Amino acid sequence: MLTHAAAGLALPDDVGMAPANYGVLVETRKPDGKRYTLLRLGPYTQAGHAARDADRLTSVLQGRAASVVPGFAVTARNAPFDVSDHERFIAPDDADAVALLAAAVEGVSA
Repeated sequence: MLTHAAAGLALPDDVGMAPANYGVLVETRKPDGKRYTLLRLGPYTQAGHAARDADRLTSVLQGRAASVVPGFAVTARNAPFDVSDHERFIAPDDADAVALLAAAVEGVSA
C-alpha cells in the first residue's frame, strides 16, 4: 500500500489473493467438556470486525455465561470462517451480534 501511495498510484483492485475471512463462534460447554455450537457469525473480511463482535458477545455473557443456557457455560471466540460450512453461518452484515445471540438462545429455550 505504501509503495503505491508513495508513487502516486491507485491501489490495485486485485492483488492475486482471495480475501481472508473470519468468523465468530458462540459455543456452549457442559461440565464434562462436550461442546456445542450455538451461533456462527461470518464471514467477516476484517479480523478487527470479528474481534469486535466476539468482544461484545463476551461482555454480554460475562457473569451470565452459566445461566444463558442452563447447565452449560457459554463463550464467544474468534474462529476461521469455514467456507465449506457457509450455510451454517449467519451473515453479520447490518445485524446486531447481541440480538442474534438473543434469538439463538431463545431458539434453544423454546
